[in-house]
Amino acid sequence: MIVAMARARRREKRHQVFEALQAHLLLPVGSAYEPASVHHAADIADVMWLDLEPESAHRLFREMPIESAAEVLAEAEEKLQAILLSEMEPEQIGSLLNELSADDATDILEHLPEQQRLEAMCFIKPEDAADIRHLSEYPPHSAGGLMTTEFLTAEPEENVGDILKRIKRDEGMAESIHVIFVIDDLGRLKGVISTRELLEASIHDSVVEIMIPDVISAKVDEDKEDVAHRLLHYNLSMIPVLDPRGIIVGIVTADDALEVMEDEGSEDALLLAGASAASEAGEPLLTKVGHRAPMLLMPTIAGLAISSVIAAFGLPDANSPTVTESSAVISLIVSYVPLALGIAGTVGMQTSAVLVRGFAVGQIVHGRRMGVFMGEVKVGMLLGLLSALVAGPAMALFTGDLAVGLSMGLALMLAAGWTAITASSIAMGSDAVGLDPALVSGPVMMAISDLSGTALFLGIASLILLP
Repeated sequence: MIVAMARARRREKRHQVFEALQAHLLLPVGSAYEPASVHHAADIADVMWLDLEPESAHRLFREMPIESAAEVLAEAEEKLQAILLSEMEPEQIGSLLNELSADDATDILEHLPEQQRLEAMCFIKPEDAADIRHLSEYPPHSAGGLMTTEFLTAEPEENVGDILKRIKRDEGMAESIHVIFVIDDLGRLKGVISTRELLEASIHDSVVEIMIPDVISAKVDEDKEDVAHRLLHYNLSMIPVLDPRGIIVGIVTADDALEVMEDEGSEDALLLAGASAASEAGEPLLTKVGHRAPMLLMPTIAGLAISSVIAAFGLPDANSPTVTESSAVISLIVSYVPLALGIAGTVGMQTSAVLVRGFAVGQIVHGRRMGVFMGEVKVGMLLGLLSALVAGPAMALFTGDLAVGLSMGLALMLAAGWTAITASSIAMGSDAVGLDPALVSGPVMMAISDLSGTALFLGIASLILLP
C-alpha cells in the first residue's frame, strides 16, 4: 500500500509537470519560460525525456533561463543530454557548463563528441576548465572520476572566527559547507571539523584544538563502489579523496554515493537475471536483443547437454517392437523440455528484471506502457528465434532428423515468446493494481511461465511431430 501511494504521488507530480510544459508549448515559439521556480529540475528532466518528443524538449530547453537550463541538464539522462546539446553552439554549451559544478560538467562533456567537447572547453572559465581537465584524467569508475574539487579547507593555525568568515564569503562555490578539511602547507590532510563544532567553539580557538585528526578517507584510484560502501557504512555526508602523497584532491558526497549504489544494485539485479547491466525498458528493439541474446548461450548449451543425458539414459528404442512410434516421439519431445525451460525461463527473468527496474526508476509511464509491452513481446520472439537457430540444428544433429530439429525449434521460439508475454503481463498487471512488481513478478512469473511454456512446447511439438 505504501509503495502504491508513493507511486501514485509520483505519477501525480509528473502529470502536473507534464501539463505545465505542455501549456508552454502552446505559446508562441521563443516565449521565455522559468520552470525551476515551480518544479524541481529532476522532475522537468524526467518529463522531457519520458513524455515529450525530442523537438519539444529541445524547444523548452532553449527557452529556459540559463540557470534553469543548467539545472535541468545536470539532472537529465545521458541520452537526453545528447539530444539537448546536439544542435547548440559551443559557446552556448560553455555558458551552460559554467553554471555547473566541475564534476557535473565533466560528466556531461565525457558523453559529447570529441570535436564538440574541445570547442565547448574554449568557452568555459579558465579556473573551471582546469578543474574539468583535472577530473577528466581519472577513470570514470574510480573515486577520482566520482569526486568534486569544490570543498572548503583550513590550516591548523587559523582560528574559528576566520573560518566562519570564509564560510560566509563562499557564496555557494563549495559543494558543502558542513565539513571543513584541515590541511598543511602542502595540502596534505591533517584533520576534519564540522560547521557545528565551529559554531559551538569560541571564535578565538585555533582549528588544531578542535579538529578531529582521524579522518576516514579514500584513495583517488579506488573503485567508486568501494568508496560509496565506506561512505554509507560510516554514515558520512562526504569523504575526502587523497592522492598517493596524502594530499586531498576532492570529495565524494553522499548523494553521489547513493547514485552509485542505485546503479550498481540495478546492474547486479539485471546480471543476476541474465540481462546486460545496460538493459533498459526504453531501448530500441535491436539494442534490447543485443543486450540479452549473449546471456541465452549458456542455458541453450546446458539445456542441450541435459537433454542429451536424458536421451542417453531414458529414451526408448524406436526400433523395439514393444515401442510405438507415438510413444517414441513423445519421449523424444519430453527429453528436450529442460532446454525449453532453460531458454524460456531466462527470457522471462530478463523481461521481469528490466520491467521491475523500469517501474522502480520511473522509466515506464502510463502513456508508454503498451509500447513497452509490445516491445518486450517482440524481444521475446526474436530471442526465441535466435535460440531456435542455434538449438534447432543441434537437435536435428542429435536426433538424425532435420524435421524434428526444425519442429522443436519452432516450438522453442513460441515458448520463449509466450514467456515474454506472461512475464510482461504479470509485471504490468501487478503495478496496475497497486502491487509491487518486484514481489509478484519473481515467484508468480516462474510458476506460470514454466507451466504454460512447458505445455506450449509439448503441445506444439506433439502437434507437428506426432503421426
